[in-house]
Order: sequence, then C-alpha cells, then structure tokens
Amino acid sequence: MSSSRPPRTSGGLLGDVLLSYDIAWTARRLLAAVVLPVVAVMLSVSSVLDWYGGGWRVIVDGAPGTGDGRDLAVLQSAVTVLFWLLALLSGTVAVVRDAGPPRAVLRGAAGVPFAVAVLGVAAGAGYVVLYVAAGMVPAAGSLVVVATVLVLTALLAVRLLLGVIGRIAGEAPHQPSWRNAASFLLGGVAMPMLLTVIADAIGLHDLPYAGPLAGAVVIVIALAAQIGLAARPHVAGGARLTRAVWWPGFALIGAAVLAPAGLVVLNPYDLPSVRTHDRGPSTAMAVAWPSGGHPVIVTSGGVWFCDDDLCDRFTDVSGGPPTIDGFGTASIGVDGTVVKTAVTGGPDTGGPFVQYARCVRDGCRQAWLPVRASGREKPGPPGVGAEAAGAAAPDGSIWLFAAVPVEGGRYGRYRFLMIRCADVACAAPQRHDLGFADHTPEDGFPHGRRARLTIGADGRPVASFWLGWSVYRFSCEPVTCAGPRRSDGRAAPPDAVWATAGDRTIAVRAGELYDGDNSAMIAPGAGAQSGAVAAVGPYVYLTAALPGTGARGFHVTIGEPARDWRQTVWRCSGLACTSAPMDGYAGEPRRELLAVADDGRILVVRDDRIVLRETPFVP
Repeated sequence: MSSSRPPRTSGGLLGDVLLSYDIAWTARRLLAAVVLPVVAVMLSVSSVLDWYGGGWRVIVDGAPGTGDGRDLAVLQSAVTVLFWLLALLSGTVAVVRDAGPPRAVLRGAAGVPFAVAVLGVAAGAGYVVLYVAAGMVPAAGSLVVVATVLVLTALLAVRLLLGVIGRIAGEAPHQPSWRNAASFLLGGVAMPMLLTVIADAIGLHDLPYAGPLAGAVVIVIALAAQIGLAARPHVAGGARLTRAVWWPGFALIGAAVLAPAGLVVLNPYDLPSVRTHDRGPSTAMAVAWPSGGHPVIVTSGGVWFCDDDLCDRFTDVSGGPPTIDGFGTASIGVDGTVVKTAVTGGPDTGGPFVQYARCVRDGCRQAWLPVRASGREKPGPPGVGAEAAGAAAPDGSIWLFAAVPVEGGRYGRYRFLMIRCADVACAAPQRHDLGFADHTPEDGFPHGRRARLTIGADGRPVASFWLGWSVYRFSCEPVTCAGPRRSDGRAAPPDAVWATAGDRTIAVRAGELYDGDNSAMIAPGAGAQSGAVAAVGPYVYLTAALPGTGARGFHVTIGEPARDWRQTVWRCSGLACTSAPMDGYAGEPRRELLAVADDGRILVVRDDRIVLRETPFVP
C-alpha cells in the first residue's frame, strides 16, 4: 500500500531546506524502516571497537575508554563515514524510487564506493589548496583563508556527493547545482550542529546514560534532514511512498543504544570505574582523604569540605591566612581538620608572628602568635625569613613548627621550635626547642615552602624542613613533646613536588620518584609541572600526565596542534610500581593534587577537573 505526495515548490535557499524537511517528515515511516537499522549497526560496531579496541581500558563517566586510541579513533571514524553514506544513499533511494528496505540498502551499498571516492578527491584538493594558501598568506589573515577554503571545499564535496546520489537514486540524470549544495550544508550540516550545541548547553549529555541516546537522536535527525535535501530535486513532481514496517528499526537502534549502557552497568569485565566533573577549584593547594570521611580540599582562599567522594557537593568555608605558594601553608589532619599558617609581621612590631587558623565545617577561627617568646630574644639577621607550618592533633590541640633565623654560622642559622596550643586562643603556648642548623647558600628551593608538619592518629608531631640538599626531620612525644628526635635525609632537586608521611619524605620531579635516599624513573615523558605524590600505609602513590595519542578522528587544526595527555596513577612498594589509567585531556599538562583513601580509591584534583577512581587500586 502506498500514499501519494503532492508536487512541491520552494522559494529560496531557506525554502529548499524547509521543503526538504517536509519530504523527510512525510517519508518518516519508510525512513525508519531503512535508515534506523543501518544506524543501529553503525552504533553497534563503534561500541564493539570501544570495548575491544585494545590498550588499557577504563570506564570514564559511564563510557568505556581505551588508551593509545588514535588508530582506534581513525577506524571508528571510517566506520561512521561508511555507514553514514550507506544510510544516506539507501534512504534517498527509498524516498525517490519508492523502494523497500532490502532494495534500497542494496542499491545504496552499490553507490558507497563512488561516494567515498568523490569525497576523497574533494578532501585531497582542499588539503592541497589549504597547504599552499597557509604558506602564502600572512598569519593575520590565515583564519579567514582557512575558513574560506573549508567552506569552498565543503560546497565542492557536497555537490560531487549529490551527483553520486542523483545517479544512484534519481529516476533520470540530474546535475546538482551550487544552490543544492548550499541548502544541503545549511539544512543538513549547520542545523544538526546547532542542535548538538543546544543539547550540550542544556546539559543533556551530562545526564546519566543520556549521552549515547542523545547522540543517536542527533544522528537520526541529521540523516533524515540530509535525505530530504538529497531527494528534493528528484521528487518535486510528486511520487508514491510505500508504507513500510517501521518498528523493527526502532527496536534495533534501541538495542544498539541500551546494550553498551547495560555493559557499563553490569561491567562483566571488571573494568576500573572513573568519574569526573569539571567544577574543580582553580586554586587548589592541598587535598587529603580523611579515614572514614570524604576528601578535603584547601584552596588559596578557603577550604572545601566535600559532601561526597567526587566533591561534586561541598561546604566552602573561608578565613585565616591565604594559602599561597611562598606565603601560607596548610595541613589536613586525620579527622579532616585544616590548619592554615603564615608568617607575618617584622621585628619592629614585635614579630615575626605565626598567623594561624583552625578550619572545620562550621568555619575558621584564627589567631596570631609571636615566634619570639619575649622581646629579649634578638631577631635574626636580615634577608632570611622565618618559616612555619601547623597541624591539628587528635586531642583538639594545635601544633606549630617554626624555623626562626638567628645569628651564628657563616650564612646565619635556623632555630627550630615546636609550639603546642591547647586551643586556637593559645593563652599558654608550650614551646619546645628542637635545635639549630646552619643556613646554606641559595639552594634553589623557594622560600616559604620549606616547613611541613604532620600529626598521625597517635598524636605524635613530625616536622620536616628542606635545607640545602637535605630534609631535616624532627619528632617528639604527643602532648609533652618529650624525647625530641632529629634525623635528616637526602632531598630531591629543588623544583620537585614533595610530601611527607610521618618519618617518610617522598617527592616527584619530571616523572622521577624520590623515596628517601632512593630514586627511579617511573613516568618517563611526564608533562612539565605535572606530578603529585602521596603515601598511605606502606605504599607510595604517584600521579602524572603522560603523552597520549588522543581519540580524535578527522579534524582541522589551526596553529600548533593540541597535545593529548593521559592521566595515570602508580602504586609503588619501594620503587616497584604498578600503573593504572584515569582520564585523558587535551592541551597543556596541568598541575595535580593527589589524595588516596584507606581502601585504595584515588582522587586527582586539577584546575580543570576533579577525577575519582572509584575502583580501589589493588594489586
């Protein structure tokens, strides 16, 4: 049984587009029967490549990802192009020739090689023209030249493609015009792209498992529009449309969309799961994952007490000295309490002072404490500043570690103090001398970042101080600070990122891990400024961005191509390390912070994104 379609006329380019949309809508049942199965196969093949494409595999935000995926991306792009052309040709044959699905697909398949050939010729010609023009045109006008060449290449490619479609689907020879090509670009390319932008703007792709469905809908709408535009010149005099069974096409495409989502939910291959969000703090300075709680992130101006493990929701509190490199430091206690410290003031005002604040979810309370116990203590030599760090103890007290410059030695000396405050007000500070050390000539390490203080669950304070090519460590008993102990170890290069865990000092620089007196290259090729370390129990965790191959198919690059990076994490016992993937990104390598939960889950904080590995990192 068939239905007749009245003759159609149009007025102008926009009229051609609207008329073509009407043709596609009128033939919607036939197009569903012909096009949807082809799209379903295309999506299924792409999903199979996602899951079995090789390299490391990980589920990132509900979608499978693979490492070293450029070859895979090219293969997926080729699959998409071939099946897209098959759907376009088959759908146009069905509309123009009133053909059922088997006949339309067979005839469409016969035209795919010719369509690929003409598109290849147009793309090659466009590349040559673009290459020549880029070398002849000044940089100021390169963007205009590139845009012009791309538009002209697209018009040529579409006109050649419409010619192939006309020979495969048309009842009589029809030479496509430039107007036909322009209307195809407007209604079949620009409008679907606008639809995609709108879907992204309203956050449709961010809804759980909605991304593949939204992508399939956009693909089907774009193909229907393109088929209407390709068929319009051949059906202006009226035609008859066969009524086809449409529901199997919807069933097939539904299965193609739901099957990958089902694999992600069921995860039969036990792939590690990673979740991310793009609302990371741009000024994160410290992060920790307290036992039994959610992560805590210290920013330059405040503290995020996360309400979930991904820190998608959090309580933001502010107060105390700003945490800025070279000025303020922060430590996060075992219960998540944050202590922020900075050295302020000078000898002429009775200083220097340690400005400190204790921050919890309810807010921050701050106070100032003079480093010198009395005015009788002489200030240190000029040019050498005091340094300080603080931490909260399990009993609610606050400990401060201070390195105070004093006279003596060739370049001056540091006097080391441990100060215990029963509360923030610190009405009766308990000062404990830890000894002295000679200052060294400039060692390249930034001032204001030499001091660290950590307090474990046992309440024992452990301080570290970077001086020259050594890291001095000081510790004493809880509460009383009896039996002070001092040791020293080899320091990493001054531009390394370092961390402490009890008596242990670890650092990373350019992918090389420093653990005490030992070092090894763990992440060769790591991006500049990329790298963070943390110690949990007997293990050291390291994260860095390694050069990646990306997952892009055909694309046009203006200027320097964007580099691709693969965020990776290692777990090390000694210097024997095992790696695991996180997410990937393009652009410049970014600075990271790293926190590890007791059970091996990992949080990476970048200025562009927070990344959570939900699957515990176990051997």
